[in-house]
Amino acid sequence: MAAIRHRTQLQVGLAGFRPQWDAWCEHRGVTPAEGVRQLIAAALARAPECASPQTGTQLPAPVVGERCKRIYIRLTAAELDAVVHMAAAAGFPTNRWIVALIRARLTGAPQFGEREMVLLAASNRELATIGRFLGAIARACDAMPAQIENSELHLLAGIKNRLDTHLRTVADLVRANLDRWSR
Repeated sequence: MAAIRHRTQLQVGLAGFRPQWDAWCEHRGVTPAEGVRQLIAAALARAPECASPQTGTQLPAPVVGERCKRIYIRLTAAELDAVVHMAAAAGFPTNRWIVALIRARLTGAPQFGEREMVLLAASNRELATIGRFLGAIARACDAMPAQIENSELHLLAGIKNRLDTHLRTVADLVRANLDRWSR
C-alpha cells in the first residue's frame, strides 16, 4: 500500500475577498500566508477532535530548578524595540516577557509580571485580614448567638463588601492578564 503524501502548501482562491484579506493581514502585521496559518491554528485549537499531541496545552508543569534550553531568535531593530517597550510596559524584563508570551500561548495560563505579583500579594494580605475578621465574628456568634446587634450586622456587610471588591479586583487582573497574552 502506498504511503499517503501530505502536501505542506494549500492553494485557495479568494475571489473578491483578496483586497479585504490583504487589508486584514496588513492591519495585523502578518503576511497573507501567515494570516492563513494563524486562522487555521486558531480553528484547530477550538476543535479538540482535530488537535494533535504536539500542539501543547497538556504540557507537564515545570519543575522548580529544571534546566531550560536556550534558543536564539533574530528580530529587526524595530521589532526588538517594540518587544522591549511592550515588556517594560507589562513589568517584565525582555527575555522573561518572551518566555511568558510563549508559555501563555502554549498553556493558556496567566503569566504575571512584577506589578501583577505585587497586586496579588496585596490581595493575599487582604484575604488574610478578611479571614481574621470572619473568624472573630464566628467566635463571637458562637459565644452569644441571641445577642447579635446591628453593629455586628454592619460589620458583616462591610466584610462582604470588601470581599466582593477583592474578588472583582483579582478576577479583573487575571482576565486582563489572559487578554494580554491572547492577542
